[in-house]
Amino acid sequence: MKRINSFIAPLVLLPLLLASCRDFLEPRSQSEFSPETADQLNELIVSAIPDPSANIDLTCGFLDIVSDDVETLTKYIDPRLPTDVWYSQPYVAAIHALYTWRSDYDVYMRTNAHFVTGFYAAVYKKLVYVNAPLDYIDKVSGDAATKNYVRAQAYTLRAFYYLHLVNVYGVPYTSNPDGPGVPLRTTAAKENRQMTRNTVGEVYSLIIDDLRNAVALFEGLEASQQYRQFRPTLPMALLLLSRAYLYMGNWENAAHYSQRLIDDWKHRFHIQDLNELIEKGYSNVALNAATSPDADVKRTQKFWPEFLTYANPDVIWLYNTAEDIAQLTAHEMSQNSDRLKNNNTFATLTHASPGLVNSYDAQDLRLRTCFVRDLYSEPDYSAAAATLTAGKYRAYGKLQISDDGTGVPSSTGNHFLPVRDSRTYGQALRFTEAYLILAEAEAQLSHADKAMDALREIWKNRFASGNAPAGYTSGGDAVALVHKERRRELCFEALRWFDLRRQGMPPVEHVWYETSGYGDPQTFTLKQNDPGYTFPMPESILLSNPDLTQVELRTKS
Repeated sequence: MKRINSFIAPLVLLPLLLASCRDFLEPRSQSEFSPETADQLNELIVSAIPDPSANIDLTCGFLDIVSDDVETLTKYIDPRLPTDVWYSQPYVAAIHALYTWRSDYDVYMRTNAHFVTGFYAAVYKKLVYVNAPLDYIDKVSGDAATKNYVRAQAYTLRAFYYLHLVNVYGVPYTSNPDGPGVPLRTTAAKENRQMTRNTVGEVYSLIIDDLRNAVALFEGLEASQQYRQFRPTLPMALLLLSRAYLYMGNWENAAHYSQRLIDDWKHRFHIQDLNELIEKGYSNVALNAATSPDADVKRTQKFWPEFLTYANPDVIWLYNTAEDIAQLTAHEMSQNSDRLKNNNTFATLTHASPGLVNSYDAQDLRLRTCFVRDLYSEPDYSAAAATLTAGKYRAYGKLQISDDGTGVPSSTGNHFLPVRDSRTYGQALRFTEAYLILAEAEAQLSHADKAMDALREIWKNRFASGNAPAGYTSGGDAVALVHKERRRELCFEALRWFDLRRQGMPPVEHVWYETSGYGDPQTFTLKQNDPGYTFPMPESILLSNPDLTQVELRTKS
């Protein structure tokens, strides 16, 4: 599918790209940016969208590593290699720093060429492209509909960016809305003022105002402007608004806007039925694996290439890159040298955690379609289906996976890596999330029946029978059941960390195996309400912006 990436008005933007971090990459002067029409500002919006070619890292590559959905590979000695050759690879230090929630994580990331600090600067650069149209929209020529279309898109994108920023660098809203958030910039013009942190509550206030404005503006436009692929849209604004209210614990509004999205847009979007994918052969276990004597059949995996494309009826909006999502969790898979191997495929340092894998019933089709099996430690697939939960799965799935067409791993290149090119997306806003938000909001409002009805709309597309097993529908209150389902449905979409933050910041344990000689396991603990649930601002950003303050730092576990 052809992406919209070829048009940027030439008047725009070298000066914007060269502005300094200290000034949040704003234009050097307003005279260097002088649009004349609303159509030009509409083209400028394209530059504000985080598409793959924009090379903006939204930290999704490490948000999963800090969560409880990831574990590291257990102790292993390869007789062909020195015992420390694998764990001593430089990039492992970056994974270790994140995995153990070190306050100085950015030092190790930068040392090993993972420029996490670039995320902060890149987002504020994008905010220039968002704010500039809002600055100029009343000064240019054009019809009212085009101007409102520009405003609606800009408000939606600004809210999207700030919702992401404040949940990385700000304390959780549910713990302290008056706590430190991130600086707010609502203009592209240079401002002679200190750029200090706004409170989390102030950031959320802007997010809510922007999204409510966007919804109202979109609803006044014709249908062709309410939804257009690759552009900010009305369903995108509705989903982000319901998500923001969910993160705030405002259950009434979270339920209201998620229900509006479902009711108003179910003609355009729906939850993908995984039964259809299985019937087409898209599965990490071949249908005849249990009966075939052929070892290659047991290892065959065929991945659905359209999860993160607009061909998926679940996708509302695409952004970010597959490479960003898997930049650390699939790092060693890109190496050509002889590393850990079993059945002609390479093992990975990071895996889906047992807690995540064991949360699925063996009949859950997501275990077959949304995960990449790591064959380094594969179960006996000739045994019962329940052995699916005994296997190892890579800490990424749902991405477009490179395959030479055989579906069989090989040491010569068929490693089942995420596809890496400028057209391959890594993340999406999905219609299914609206059902999860609705379910949680209704559960929190003590409407258990409505909550379960929303979950059943998901489950009927996740099981061959259309019905979830008893373990999914009982054994806890409705809120707990929804939280478990969010984890299953949204795994490796860079949302679990944000959920843990707002769900009381529970304790999380990570086990790391000593890098020298593959020593004994070491356990690191993120404690209840640990300051580590908020990422410290990288030191380089603090040096560039001396008005910023640091959040509370965690002590070593």
